Amino acid sequence: MANYKAIAVPILSTLALAQSLAGSTPLTPGEATAVISQMSGCFLVTFNYVEDGEHDAFYDPVYERADISVENPLTISRTLFVAGSPQKHWSETWVPLDERRWQQEVRGPLGDFRYRCEGVWLKNQWTCTADNSPKPRRDAARPYLYLNRQNTLQINPKRWVHIQVNTKLSENHDLYSTESGWNLYERAPDAHCQAGR
Repeated sequence: MANYKAIAVPILSTLALAQSLAGSTPLTPGEATAVISQMSGCFLVTFNYVEDGEHDAFYDPVYERADISVENPLTISRTLFVAGSPQKHWSETWVPLDERRWQQEVRGPLGDFRYRCEGVWLKNQWTCTADNSPKPRRDAARPYLYLNRQNTLQINPKRWVHIQVNTKLSENHDLYSTESGWNLYERAPDAHCQAGR
C-alpha cells in the first residue's frame, strides 16, 4: 500500500521552500550547469501520482540512465531499463536565457515535443510552469486534451526529485482533473544501468 503521507509531505514542504527562497540570489550560469549535470548517471526511479483515487498510479521502481548527450546546449537523454532491456524514455535541453532564467525543453522518446518552461535556479531548486502541454502517454486513453504543469526540481549529488502539480483540461479548457506527482531518482551504481541486467 502506498504511503500517501510520505508523498504529500515532501510536496508541500518543497513548495513552501520555493516560496521562502523567492528573494534569494539565483545561481550563476556555471553553478546552474553544475546542478543540472547532477541529474546525469544511473538512478533507481519511482514514479508516483495521486489523483482521484481511481486513477492514482504507483509504479514499480525501475533503473534509468541519464547521459549528457550534448554539451551546448546542455542536453540529457534518458533510457529506462525494463526487465534488463533499454528503452528510450525522454530528453531535456537546458538553455540559459539570461543571468537569472533557464529554459527547459522536454521531448518524448521519438523526439516529440512535450513541454517547454522557464524558471530561476535558487540553490539546487528550480520551478517552472508550462500551460497547454500535451497529455502524458500514461493518460493516452483518457478524455482530456491539455495538461497545465507546475514542476519543481530539487537536486543533490545523491538523489533528485521531480514534483508535479498538474491540472488536466478538456478541449474547451474545462477542468477535468487535478493530480500531484512525486518522482524520486536515487543514484545507483552504473552497473544497474546496462542492458541485460
